[in-house]
Amino acid sequence: MSRIFASERIRLTPITNADIPQFAEWLSDFGLQRLVNPGLSFPTSAADLLDPAGWFQADLKSEKSRMFAARTTDAAVFVGICALVNVNMFAHFAEIGINLANPDFRGRGYGREIMLLMLRYGFEQLNLNRINLRVMGFNTRAIRLYERLGFQHEVREREALFHDGQYFDQLRMGILRSEWQALHG
Repeated sequence: MSRIFASERIRLTPITNADIPQFAEWLSDFGLQRLVNPGLSFPTSAADLLDPAGWFQADLKSEKSRMFAARTTDAAVFVGICALVNVNMFAHFAEIGINLANPDFRGRGYGREIMLLMLRYGFEQLNLNRINLRVMGFNTRAIRLYERLGFQHEVREREALFHDGQYFDQLRMGILRSEWQALHG
């Protein structure tokens, strides 16, 4: 497999229908979704994700989205989903997101490997110049990771998201291809 889509421990593959039940279960974990997608505050079923007219299938088929399943290279364990969304090939821009949903793989460097693969794909394959992300202001572990990868703080949206009875800040961070090359060339 190409170095674009694989690292020592992770490989990116197409999302299959067999992945959907597990992903639906993860999306229904409100503790996890509080960190990665607080706007998705309702249970999601496999049927919802498989619905051809639903949001997930639309995202999978969209030219503005590149979604992958992240799996371990040795045993092909499904550890999460990652994506470049709002891909604008004219402006050479996209937004990145990962959902390292499998709890057995958190805090062990897998998120970093997935981010590195997705950034390499965006900058080297898609020829993007800029990749942004959004992160909850209280998600300090993710913020530290993004800073170490070279992302710069750009915007703090105060009390931008309402979840579980509280308002939370959302941060926007970005990295340019030149910054990526200087750090990871």
